Amino acid sequence: MLNGKMKRFMSTGVAAILSLTMLAACAGNNGKNGPSPSTTPVGSDGVSAETEVYENGLSKSEKVTLKVGFFVGGYGREWFDYAVESFTAKYPNVKVDITASADMKTILSTKISAGNDNDMFDLFNTEPSGGIVGLAEAGKLEPMDDIWEYPLPDVPDKKVKDLMMTGMYESTPLINGKRYEFTTASSFGGLFFNKKLFEEHGWNQNPNTWDEFKALLADIKADGIAPITFPGIHPSYHNWAFGTAKNFELADINGHVDEFIENFRTYGLPQYTNPETVETWTRFYELGQQGYFAEGLPALNHTQSQMQVIQGQAAMVSTGTHVENEMKEATPADFDWGYMAVPFRDNTSQQLWIRSGTSNFNYIWAAKPELNKKWAKELIAWLVTLENQQFAAEKAGALPMRKDFTEDPARTATLSSSAQSVLKYIADNEAHTYKASRSVSISDPNLAQAEKLMNENIAKFAMGMQDPKPILEQAEELLKKAVEAEKK
Repeated sequence: MLNGKMKRFMSTGVAAILSLTMLAACAGNNGKNGPSPSTTPVGSDGVSAETEVYENGLSKSEKVTLKVGFFVGGYGREWFDYAVESFTAKYPNVKVDITASADMKTILSTKISAGNDNDMFDLFNTEPSGGIVGLAEAGKLEPMDDIWEYPLPDVPDKKVKDLMMTGMYESTPLINGKRYEFTTASSFGGLFFNKKLFEEHGWNQNPNTWDEFKALLADIKADGIAPITFPGIHPSYHNWAFGTAKNFELADINGHVDEFIENFRTYGLPQYTNPETVETWTRFYELGQQGYFAEGLPALNHTQSQMQVIQGQAAMVSTGTHVENEMKEATPADFDWGYMAVPFRDNTSQQLWIRSGTSNFNYIWAAKPELNKKWAKELIAWLVTLENQQFAAEKAGALPMRKDFTEDPARTATLSSSAQSVLKYIADNEAHTYKASRSVSISDPNLAQAEKLMNENIAKFAMGMQDPKPILEQAEELLKKAVEAEKK
C-alpha cells in the first residue's frame, strides 16, 4: 500500500470552487518540446521547418488517426463534436475516429481484457469498471504531469498552470506520485430543487445547520410532498449529497480531517466502521425512519427520480450539476434549478463540505505510438480553449475550468441555472469542495463483495427498513480480508 501524504485541498468562494472542478481539464500538448519554427534549420528538400510543422512542433504532413472512446452521459456529446470539428480544421492531418456509447465502461473493460493494444482507444473519457489505479500501476496509462507546463492553444504565452484555478494542480489525484487523469469539466453534488416551488411554499433554500435542515424536511413533508429522492436502482447517487463529503465534514469538525482523508485514500482501516462513517449512515437512516425519502425510491432510475422534482412529486433530488442538461427535454422553459448541500455541521463556524466530481475525463493508453499520444494531448488541450469551454457551458451545462472564464461576468452569465446556483451557494456559504479519490487499488474480490453489500442496502437505509450498523460491520470484515490479502 501507498502511504504518500495527501495534501488537503479545499476551495472557498466562486473562484476557488471551480478550482476543484478543473482538476483535469487542462491537458496540454506533448509536442511542445519539439523544434520551434524559428530555430529549426532548413530541411534537405530545401523547405523550412516553419512550413513543415505546426507551432507545437508536430508535423503538418504526417497523418494520424486518433481512436476515441467517448462516454455519452449527462453532458451529451454535442460539445465534444464541436471541439473536434474546429480541432481537425486547424490540424487537417489529424483524423478523430469516435466510438460513442452510454455503455463505454463495458466497452473499455472488454477491450482491456482482450489485451489488444492496437484495438484499444488512444484516448477515452471515462473510467473503465474497476477504476484507473490498477491500470496506472501496471503501466497501462500515460502519465500527464508534463501537461501543466504546456502553453494553451488560445493563449500560447500562458502555461496551463497559469490559467487554471488556484490549487488545481495540487489537488490532482496522484498514483505512485504521478498524474494520469485530466478532466475538462466538473459537477458538484448536493440536493437540486425547483426554486419556484420552494418560493411558493416559503421553504428554507439555505439551511445552515443539521437542525435547520431537518426542520426544512419536516416542513416539506407537512405540505404533502416527499422531501428527498434519488435513484434506488443506481444507489450510488445518494453519494452526491450524503456520501464521503459528509464523512470529511464530520472529521473536520472532530479535528482530524487530514488523517481521515489519508486513511480514505489508502484504505486505512477502519473504513466502514470509523465514527464519522457510522454517523453519516446513521443520520441517513434516521431520515428514512422519519419518512423523508420518496416512496417507491428503490424502483427508480436516475431520470425518473429527477423527473419527480420536475413534476413536483419530490422537493429535492440527490445528483450533480449535469442534471439540467440531462433533463432539458423534460423541463419546462421557466424551470429554475436551485441547489443546497446537506449541512452536517452544528453551527456556521464549522466548515461545510461539498462533493466535487470531475467529468469529461481524459485518459491516454500508454502502449500507443508516441505521435498518437502527443496528438491526444493536443486534443485534450483544445477542449479547454475559452471557445470550447463556453460552448460546453452553454450547451451541456459543464462547469468551466479556467479562471479567465469564471472571472468574466459576461461568460459566467451563460452558465446553466443549476451551475449558477451551485456557485452562488458555495460563495454564500464559504463552502469547501472535495473530490474523493483512492491512491491504491485492491483487486481481492472481498472488496467488491463489501461494495456490493453496501449498494444492496442503501435503498433499505433510505426507507428506514435496515439499521446500517450491522451492514457496516459486515462490510468492514470483508474489506479487512481484502486488505490482508493484498499484503501477502
